[in-house]
Amino acid sequence: MGQIIRKAAAQDAAGWLELLKQTLGSDPLAEQVYDLSRAGDQLIGPQVEETWLVEVDGKLRGSISLLASSVPNSNPVANLARHLVLPENYRDGSAEALIRGINEVCIQRKQMAVLRVPAADHDQQQLLEKLGYACVGFQPLKHLCMVREAALFYVRIGTPDPAVRLPLSQSLPQITELASLVLENLLIPNPEIVRDGLTGYPLQTDLLIEEYAPADYDACKLQAELSHPPVEISGYYNRGLGVLRVDTGTPLLALMGQRDGVLVGGLTCYFDDHDKCMRIVDGFATDDLSTGALLQRAAQLAQERFNAVYVEVDILIDARRALKSAEQLGFVPVAYLPGFYNRNGCCVDLVKMVKLNAVYSLDNVNLTPAARAIVEIIDRNFQDQKVGVAVIQLLRGLPIFGGLGDGELGKMARLFTQKLYRPGEKVFSKGDSSNEAYIVMRGQIDICLDENARPVASINSGAITGEQAFLDGAPRTAIGIAAQPSILLVIQRPAFNALVHSEPHLGMVVMRNIAVEVSNKLRKANAALGMAQK
Repeated sequence: MGQIIRKAAAQDAAGWLELLKQTLGSDPLAEQVYDLSRAGDQLIGPQVEETWLVEVDGKLRGSISLLASSVPNSNPVANLARHLVLPENYRDGSAEALIRGINEVCIQRKQMAVLRVPAADHDQQQLLEKLGYACVGFQPLKHLCMVREAALFYVRIGTPDPAVRLPLSQSLPQITELASLVLENLLIPNPEIVRDGLTGYPLQTDLLIEEYAPADYDACKLQAELSHPPVEISGYYNRGLGVLRVDTGTPLLALMGQRDGVLVGGLTCYFDDHDKCMRIVDGFATDDLSTGALLQRAAQLAQERFNAVYVEVDILIDARRALKSAEQLGFVPVAYLPGFYNRNGCCVDLVKMVKLNAVYSLDNVNLTPAARAIVEIIDRNFQDQKVGVAVIQLLRGLPIFGGLGDGELGKMARLFTQKLYRPGEKVFSKGDSSNEAYIVMRGQIDICLDENARPVASINSGAITGEQAFLDGAPRTAIGIAAQPSILLVIQRPAFNALVHSEPHLGMVVMRNIAVEVSNKLRKANAALGMAQK
C-alpha cells in the first residue's frame, strides 16, 4: 500500500470535493463549498495558506488545511482546519501519516498547532494525543454540520514554550482551574495564584453606544493607538463561517461608544450564519470604563437581533478586567490557549470565552480520559449557570441586585434555597438573629410588630425582605408571617459573606444598593413622620 503526503494544487479541487462529501455529507449550509467552481478557492485560495493531502494507492483519502488570518499578524500559531479523514484511515495509518506530516510543517514554520475536533470523534482524539497534542478546551454547540456538534480544542506547542506568564488570579476561579489543568497536560509549569481583589469594568455607564461603518471604526482605532491603549481582544485568526470556515465576505458590525461627545472605545463582531453565532473579533478603549459596556451591548445584540446560539470572544489572559467583565455577563471560559498572542516578541496566553443562549447535552460525546477531564470542568461551569434561571430572572428585577451581570446573578442564585410556608406560619420572630434574607417567589408575607397585631407591611411576590441581614445581623424588630401559601427563596448571611470574600465587586454593588434602599426608606419614613406632626 503506497501512501503519499503532498501539498494540494488547483487540479485537486474535484477530488477534494468528493472527499468532503464522503466525510461531511452534502450539507446545504455549506453550499459555497459544494459548488465545484468555488471549491478550488476553499482548497488553496486566499483564506487558506496551504492544504496537505494524503493519497493511498493513488486515491485521495484525507486532507488538512492551514487557514490564513484575516489580518496580518505575528502570532506563532498554525490554525488547522478542514481535517477530512475517513474511518479506514485510522486503521491503515494514513491518518497518522497526515498528522505527522503537518506537525513537521508546523515545526518548520516555528508555530504551535491548534485544531478543532468533533467531541464525538474518539479516534481522532486518541491519534492527536498519541502525536503530542493536548486537549485545551471544549465548546458545546460549536458547529452546525447536518446536526449541531460540540468541539474539542487540541494544541501542540513548540519547544520550548514561548510564553512568559504572570500569576493567575484567584478572582477568576473558572479560568484558573481550566488553565491549571491545560498547562499541566502540556507539561508547562503552573504559575502561582494570587488574591488580587479583581473587579471588572462597570457594566452600567453613561456610554452612548451606536453602530458605525467598519471604516470609521478602523480610523478611530488608528487614532486611538497614538495613546497606546491595552490590547484585550484578539479574534482575527479567521473570519470564515461554519465548521469549514468558508469565506463569504460576511460584513463586520462595528459598535462605537462615546462619552461627552468623544469616541472613547469600540468593538467589532460578525454573525456566522452557518453556526448561528456571533464572534467578537476586535476592540479598543481609551478610558478605563468602556469595555464592559461594549461587551454587554454586543451580547445583547447577539440575542435580540440575531437570536444567536452563542457569542464567543478571545481575550488576553493579562486583560483581567475584561475577563472579569465577560464573566459578569455570563461568559464561560471554554479553552485556554497558551502563548497564542505575540506582543512585541513576548507571547501571551488567550482565553476563549463563550456565552451560551441555548441548552445542550453530552449524550453524543465520546471522550478520551484526558479530554473528559477538560470537558467536566467546562460543563460544570455551564451547568452552574443554568441553575435557577427563574431565580436569576427574579433577582434581575430587584433593586438591591441592580448593576450585576448575568454571571454574577447566577452566582447569587446558587446561594438561595427554597422554603414552603403554610398560611399563618411564622417566617421569623421578633428578636431572631438577622442571618437570613427572603425573596417571595409566590404568596405574601405580612410584617407585624407584635403577636396578633395588624400588619404594618406586606411583602408580595417578587419582593425581598430582611436584606439588612447582609449588613449587620442585628436582631429582628418585627414578626414575619405567611398570609397565604408561600414559596420563599432564602439566602444565608454566611454564604453571602463567603461569596463576597472571593467576589469583592459583587459585594460592593449589593452593599451599595442596600444602602440606597435603606436611605430611601428612612427618607420616606421621615417624610411621613413630618406630615403626621403637622
